[in-house]
Amino acid sequence: MANVSNDYLEQSKQTEGTKEVLHNFRKSIDALIQWANELRQDRESGFGREMSLTHTKLQEAKMWTGKCLEMIGSELPEEFQDKAK
Repeated sequence: MANVSNDYLEQSKQTEGTKEVLHNFRKSIDALIQWANELRQDRESGFGREMSLTHTKLQEAKMWTGKCLEMIGSELPEEFQDKAK
């Protein structure tokens, strides 16, 4: 089973299409994060707690998608890299 996933990972690294799909997916998640944030702040909706959880989980999804990009060799642009030393 591990060989199958390793083969797939190596194949993914070779296709630029995978990087593009993941980048676009991450952008879509970011748009949903912004939308969830607006809904979370709408006091009249009564969904504050639920939207806060949705917002958090979408942030996690964006982070994990970034980890997938890292695994296939996509570099984080320098302007977004941590400057702490």
